[in-house]
Amino acid sequence: MGVHILSDRGGSVAALYCSTSEVAFGPIFHDGGSPEYKDADERAEAFLRWLSTTATWSRYENHGVSGRHHDARQLTDAGLQNAYSDWLAQEAAQYKAEDAAETVRLSSED
Repeated sequence: MGVHILSDRGGSVAALYCSTSEVAFGPIFHDGGSPEYKDADERAEAFLRWLSTTATWSRYENHGVSGRHHDARQLTDAGLQNAYSDWLAQEAAQYKAEDAAETVRLSSED
């Protein structure tokens, strides 16, 4: 149970959904259209990774429900849209940082 990603076969469109309530919610993710951006489901995954660790979480309007920390389902529609806008502004930097961290991890395994 939790937040999952629903996407088309081609990876061009994706959405978040709650497997508990079986309801889709939040923004629609499209493929990035260029090499530095990912396909739609990878972008949705990146958004959820960012959301789970962002220091800006407290700025986003939420339903006031206690539970898992930084769970997208806790945010109101407006809160989720604001978080999505903030994520879009840093998306390319996130991929660059994640790629660099993976390169360091792989080189330390050698």
